[in-house]
Amino acid sequence: MRLKLVYIYSFVVTLLYLFTACTDGIEASSDSNDQGEGKEIPVSIMPKLVAGDENEVLQLRVIIFSTRTSNPYGPKVLVSNRLIDINEDYVAITYIGYNDIYVIGNEPVDLSGINSPEDLKSIRMNTESSLGASKFVFFRQLLNVNVRSKNEIYQEGASVPVSKLEIKLQRVIAKLSVKFDLSTEIYENGNPTGEYVNLESMELLNIPKYSYLIPGKYKIEEGGLDNRVFSLENSSTELNHFTWSSGDIYLPEYLPMDEIYRMVLRIKGTSRGITRIYTLPIGDAMNSIDSHSTEWNITRNRHYSLNIKAITGYGEESLEMKSSVSGWSEINVPIEIMGAGFLAVNKKTVEVKSLRFFSYVRFACNDLVEAKLPDGVTFGNQLQMTIEYDDANKKSGRIGFRRGNWNTGSDIMYVTTLKSGTASVKLNLHLYKTEFSHMFLPTTWAEAMGYPEEANRAYAGMYNDELYQKAERETGCRAYYPEGVSPDDMIKGKGCWRLATIRENWAISVVPAAWSIEEYGDGQAYLGGSGQYIGNALKSTNSYISYYCVLDVRPPELSDFVVSDEDITGIMRDDASKICSSLGSEWRLPTGIEMNYVFLNAGTNGLPNNFFSDSYWGKNGDTFIVATMGDPDGSETTDELRNQKHTVRCVKSRYSN
Repeated sequence: MRLKLVYIYSFVVTLLYLFTACTDGIEASSDSNDQGEGKEIPVSIMPKLVAGDENEVLQLRVIIFSTRTSNPYGPKVLVSNRLIDINEDYVAITYIGYNDIYVIGNEPVDLSGINSPEDLKSIRMNTESSLGASKFVFFRQLLNVNVRSKNEIYQEGASVPVSKLEIKLQRVIAKLSVKFDLSTEIYENGNPTGEYVNLESMELLNIPKYSYLIPGKYKIEEGGLDNRVFSLENSSTELNHFTWSSGDIYLPEYLPMDEIYRMVLRIKGTSRGITRIYTLPIGDAMNSIDSHSTEWNITRNRHYSLNIKAITGYGEESLEMKSSVSGWSEINVPIEIMGAGFLAVNKKTVEVKSLRFFSYVRFACNDLVEAKLPDGVTFGNQLQMTIEYDDANKKSGRIGFRRGNWNTGSDIMYVTTLKSGTASVKLNLHLYKTEFSHMFLPTTWAEAMGYPEEANRAYAGMYNDELYQKAERETGCRAYYPEGVSPDDMIKGKGCWRLATIRENWAISVVPAAWSIEEYGDGQAYLGGSGQYIGNALKSTNSYISYYCVLDVRPPELSDFVVSDEDITGIMRDDASKICSSLGSEWRLPTGIEMNYVFLNAGTNGLPNNFFSDSYWGKNGDTFIVATMGDPDGSETTDELRNQKHTVRCVKSRYSN
């Protein structure tokens, strides 16, 4: 399943963003409620584009009930109940009308026999088996979704339509973390008593035996689990100080019918041979501001956190603590109500800077994509193009453009029209004026290109990475950069310049003949100069033929490093580097800069898109760091994080010999 890490940085040049774009070819809005009711309409479900964390979704079921009429109170009938392949997009059929949509990840039981919403309400799960599960159950329901046409979808209670549905899946459980960091001395009214408590254990009480797929009240007569007991082991080295962290404790959703049976945490200790018990209730009311609740519910997909700071008495709630209730990360499954034509792109202007490399635009569509240039402009010498689909379904991908070799280097703006079915989008292709170097003395064609001598006898093309790797020294345009510019500059440094084309030499050269990047054959290359096309010559000629370099910016698709194929999860710090060294001598843990780059550009720039985890090991020199969605370069890594398990993804230089 292709999980994409999503955060505020928008390394989401992903299709979740694309579906916000407006497109041509959409149906007109219904003027009356019954117009088109009962009409079939396709629903595209894209599980492979979900964004989430380390919890893997192994299977995804989508169940849709529809009125098939404009009556919101009409009976809803089952129109779709399918288990979806998580590696492929899926298109179901629903109807214009009011729809209930249920999405279940990692279904707890076989739901293929569900025929009505009432059937779903009766699904309950065994709490004991789910609390330690590594593959949690995810669920979300959207009720009374009024579909009038493509791009006119009203969610329940909303007066403004949306063009797509984003269903954020939530775990059907919650999690609790408890942290102790306190003096073991008892204080009363702010004054020390000289009495110390030896903290020994904590236990959770009133854990329900079952929980439900659709949230529901729990009756105590349905039974409960045995108390969960945790031994408290002091990790502090300070005298009379106690520190301990529980890690994540998973809790079932618990909506008690009677507050008497709310879930509580009982902390035990002894002082002077006397048992001291401190009781803390667990639930939304721990922090009513964050949870917006004064009830003691345990609500799914929430994180309950307790930080115990002081002992303020001899029992019950005599503890000073900081508590919080926050949301747990969600997994997003986009659902698109499609019409006859759909096409969206992530940008409308493309800077086509390179003759050697494509500049890309991401797209999503529901039919094959084609591009049409303005009259008089052709694909070939004026412009090059490639279309790359993500998979065999051809519903998403990227289209790339690069400069043609017959452009003279003036500022040019081409407007091309992308089409997919009846939908179309115009793209502005900006070709920049070429910047030239000074003239260089005669040399062979291979040296001017920056290739080894063997390139004088072989066809290389506009750019040949294999030949670049074989060169034992940097020569010609490969080695050139202007005076006053750093060789590592990403805009004008080494590697950004290339040999001029025939037409560029024709436009600028004042010498009788200059090498051109184009080749006549394996052993010959073209010449240009003095305002004309000269002809061709043997590449090995090293007299009378000079050359010019022109700026051809390296696009971001060429990251300086490559990433290993898959996540290796659950790795402690001492084993992280070993994972990479086992792949070969060049593989290593990424630096903070590299990890930040991956978080920003996953799925583009030559990087893979199958990052499943929320946290990854990295290393700056001898210092281990952990990259997370909130701290992508690992600069805020704590010792607590370093002592936990994280995922390993290794890197190596793209251009290593």
